[in-house]
Amino acid sequence: MRGWTRATFLFISTQDTLEPGGVEERWFAVMAELVSRGATVRLLAPLNTEVVERARELGIQVDPYMLDKWNVVRTRSRLRKYLRRYQPTVVHSTGVEADALLRWAARRVEGMRVAHTLRAVCTSGLRRTMVVLVRRVAELGLSHARLVFAETEELMQEAVSAGMRPADVLYDPPTTGPGTLAQSVRRHVDAYWQMMAD
Repeated sequence: MRGWTRATFLFISTQDTLEPGGVEERWFAVMAELVSRGATVRLLAPLNTEVVERARELGIQVDPYMLDKWNVVRTRSRLRKYLRRYQPTVVHSTGVEADALLRWAARRVEGMRVAHTLRAVCTSGLRRTMVVLVRRVAELGLSHARLVFAETEELMQEAVSAGMRPADVLYDPPTTGPGTLAQSVRRHVDAYWQMMAD
């Protein structure tokens, strides 16, 4: 098993803005903990966003996320080349786009340990058919992930229904204060350590 100092963690997000207590806010605390343990941490995200600005402020290596909306095959190919080049120990994504592309790209890259965070998105303004489509895309291939963090208990059930083992689905709700943020960091670090041991 690799130790922390020989591990590289790649986080992938398609989010533009930071939500208080949201996934990326929690990730920044997790990233800081990983760096303090000697790990290498990288973020793949759209440039010129709040997420990228915060990551750079924290000294996290940021790589541009180039999503070609007209050619997802090219995007998948770029991501696969990126994964082969950097050989991250764990790749963790969030967002329907990022999750689906990561699963597709990582399928043919040996040794990829994939984790996803299913975020509780607001679907109140969407038509029912769009809500079903968004959920179906999120479920496709989910069982190829090694681990899933879910922001709600409903999302946990959906992940299990999509083929994940219940033991590989962790509840990670939005944080509301320092205590819950520390719990989230501990949850992530412990899960990554277990993934590295597998």
